Amino acid sequence: MSTRPTLGYWAARGTGQPIRYLLKYAGVDFSDKRYDGDNRDSWFSVKPNLGLEFPNLPYYTDGDIKLTQSLAILRYLGRKHGLVATDDLTLARQDMAEQQIQDMRIGFMLNIVYTDNSEAKMVDYMTGTLKSHLELLGDKQWLTGQLSYVDFMAYDILETIKKYSAETVGKYPTISRYVDRFEALVPIKAYLSST
Repeated sequence: MSTRPTLGYWAARGTGQPIRYLLKYAGVDFSDKRYDGDNRDSWFSVKPNLGLEFPNLPYYTDGDIKLTQSLAILRYLGRKHGLVATDDLTLARQDMAEQQIQDMRIGFMLNIVYTDNSEAKMVDYMTGTLKSHLELLGDKQWLTGQLSYVDFMAYDILETIKKYSAETVGKYPTISRYVDRFEALVPIKAYLSST
C-alpha cells in the first residue's frame, strides 16, 4: 500500500509555497500538512518523531524519500517531474537564477518584512532587484528557456512583491507578462482559483 507524499510547513506561504505550486503543477496528490504558527508546539511536538535527518520546515516525504530544506525539495521535485535544465549551459543558468531568486527573497524579507514595512523602502529596493530579474529573463518565456523549478520560485516572490505594490511590478511589462504566463498554466490557474 502506497502512502501519499506529504509536504509539511507552517500555515503560511513562505518557502513552502513554491513547492506547493510545483506539486500542483505536476499533478501530485499530496497531503499539505500545515502547522499552526500561533501554536508552535503543533510542530515542535512532532518534529523529533518524523524520521527526518535534519528536522525542519518545510519537509517533504514520499516513501523512502525524506527531505528538508526548500531548495533541496524543489531540486528533487524538479528532477522527478522533468522541471530541470538538461545541458551544462542551461544548468549553470538555472543555478544562477536559483541563487538570484533566493537573494531577492532574502532581500525582500530583510528590507521589508523585518523592518518598518514601508512601501517607499520596498519600491526602492525592488526596483534594482527587478531590473536584474529582467536581465536574467531577457526575451525568454521562462528563466532557463523552458519551465523549470526556478520559475516556481520566481513566481512566488514576484507575486509576494506584487501584493505589497502591484505598481512596482507593473512598471516592468516583461515581468508582468511572465507572471501572467505562469498564472495561465492550466494546473496553476486551477490551484489559484481554488485558494
